[in-house]
Amino acid sequence: MLGERIRELRKRKNMTLRELAAELGIPFTTLGNYERGDRSPDLGLVLEIAKYFGVSMDYLTKRDNIANYDEYKVNSYTEDINKMLSKADPDVREQLLKIYDQIFVLTCEHAISKPDNKELEQLQQIFNIILKMKNSFGMGIKNQGFSPSEKYELLKLFLKEKQEIDKTFNELFEIYIERRIK
Repeated sequence: MLGERIRELRKRKNMTLRELAAELGIPFTTLGNYERGDRSPDLGLVLEIAKYFGVSMDYLTKRDNIANYDEYKVNSYTEDINKMLSKADPDVREQLLKIYDQIFVLTCEHAISKPDNKELEQLQQIFNIILKMKNSFGMGIKNQGFSPSEKYELLKLFLKEKQEIDKTFNELFEIYIERRIK
């Protein structure tokens, strides 16, 4: 089992047995024995192989099909979203699904085409600003309302964040205009 995964990962990287053995500092014949299942590496080498390929030890030993933390997050988020959507009020669920559809389109666009990291950076920046504003304003909610000085501070915060989001939107629009011209 372990040997099959080592071979699979090695081939994904288009490496020969000798190349991987050299990277790991072991004889290629030993690595060949591991891949065939004739011998088993010690725990330290299993950890080294897992680190080299950027996978978990559970994935390497076939105890889990999730290769790394990113895959774990994707699976976990999918499960969590499904649970939350099943509990949501139908009207709220409908709105959330519209947002989710838009994010899905962005995800597909960037996953299957040449990635535009600048666009993704700008989109992430916009989401970060929106969440920052939401959290900042939400923290000051009071039953009695806001004092004039608190309103002034909230207004300053809003204007600062608005400038940042306007700047980010402008940079994003420039990306889209450049893409349209090409």
